[in-house]
Amino acid sequence: MRRLTPAVGAVLVVLGLTLSAPTAEAQTEGVTLGAVALNVADIPRAEKFYSEVFGLVRTFQFPPDGPDENLIEIGLGRPDQPGGMGLLLARFDDTPLPEEKSRYGRIIINSPNARALADRAIAAGAKMNRDLTSPGGPILLFLNDLDGYEFEIYQPAPQ
Repeated sequence: MRRLTPAVGAVLVVLGLTLSAPTAEAQTEGVTLGAVALNVADIPRAEKFYSEVFGLVRTFQFPPDGPDENLIEIGLGRPDQPGGMGLLLARFDDTPLPEEKSRYGRIIINSPNARALADRAIAAGAKMNRDLTSPGGPILLFLNDLDGYEFEIYQPAPQ
């Protein structure tokens, strides 16, 4: 049996990577970082800090109605920069978390095809935690990466 020289082997590896690159790129087209979620001790205090320092403004809150002292989570962003910075601030205490969440502190990834991206992540070793998708609503998939960090793959509801 004839052996390949190291140079020929290296060329074949590079060629294989080059030919597979367009496939990987096509599978991740349209995927963006949606937001980072942080646990904070005091949502109003954290909101003041991130608003004053970075110019972020409140874009949503949970629960949607009610006073600030009852907030569990708020979203901050830059409406003047679509697709720009997004930060979720959450109060982690003994209050039950919304939508069966086990904890706060995650990365949110936007995707035009959340299920395909989740399948790709699982094939790479991620673990599916839960699917909080409701009929006709957005797709919300929660997974853990190889080190146990939670990430959410989000796809907006159909228009």
